[in-house]
Amino acid sequence: MGKAKKPPHTPGPPEPTGSQQTGSIRPFLAPLSTAEIDDPDSKMAAAACSSASSSPTHLVSVWDPPNDLCQLLQYLPSKEDLAIATTELGASLLSEIRALRTNLGGIQTRLQHVEVTQEQQSVTIAAHSSAITTQRSALQMMARHLEDVENRNRRNNIRVQGLPELENSQEELKCTLIALFNDILERDPATDIEMELYHRALRPKGPPDAPPHNVICCLLRYPLKDSILAAARGSRTIDFAGAKISLFQDLSPATLQSRRMLRLLTAALQDMKLQYKWLFPFGLQVRTPSGPLNLRSELDLPLFLEELSLPPDTLPAWPDLALLYMPPEQAPSRPRRSRRRRQSSSSQAPVD
Repeated sequence: MGKAKKPPHTPGPPEPTGSQQTGSIRPFLAPLSTAEIDDPDSKMAAAACSSASSSPTHLVSVWDPPNDLCQLLQYLPSKEDLAIATTELGASLLSEIRALRTNLGGIQTRLQHVEVTQEQQSVTIAAHSSAITTQRSALQMMARHLEDVENRNRRNNIRVQGLPELENSQEELKCTLIALFNDILERDPATDIEMELYHRALRPKGPPDAPPHNVICCLLRYPLKDSILAAARGSRTIDFAGAKISLFQDLSPATLQSRRMLRLLTAALQDMKLQYKWLFPFGLQVRTPSGPLNLRSELDLPLFLEELSLPPDTLPAWPDLALLYMPPEQAPSRPRRSRRRRQSSSSQAPVD
């Protein structure tokens, strides 16, 4: 095929310069492309027009399909493939859900067992707490009973404090005590007083400037002992042989320790200028305008403080006498190393 020939152009007469209309749109029209000028019967491919001289509306984007498009279309999943995948996914999820149900069932069984065990333990703990409270009350009652028995055994005892240690024998100590008691009773110093036991307090000897040891004296007659303490109760100290001497009722260590623990309460009563006295086996009685008020146990403490208009923290805790009779906790002993005898060099020598 040959190239199409252009039709001959016959030049026309020149247009006058001023004859062009002002409203013409010809300057705004794009020139015809080569494809439009060519012969429509031609089978040659049209030449690509220049992007600079053509309008954007005349651009045509040409897409060449890939060679493996059919192959890619063949690899797309079909409905059967999707159905199989959905079935497998459902089976997998069903197995997982069944496993979760099994685990949840086991957890529920264990949880029920834990709840039942916890309820049983709560009942057991409540029973143990009640038993411990009962045993604690019983131990305190036994401790108070033991304290009362010990104080009854000391009911005829008088504790003499401040008596100089000038005696050289027990007989001289007895004569000094008889003279002291007769002086308190304002009797003849030679009047005999029957004593069952008399001795210094059993404790280590202190430095030379330490106060003298107390003297414990057990009288044979209780009325005489009561008369001596009643006569000595009027004054806190007694002048005898140039020494300041005080007389006290001999009490058990448990009673003394319990009274020390009530020191805060007795100090508050002294600040309020209220008279009180100790009760036996252990207790406190306060004289109030409305009558005597007794305190014998920790159950009476809240009402006792309320009646006296004292704050609840006046006495932090009631004395627990059972703790005084418990043995002190001992530190765990260290294990001893086994000592091995060193063999002499002669014994270690080989025997021929």
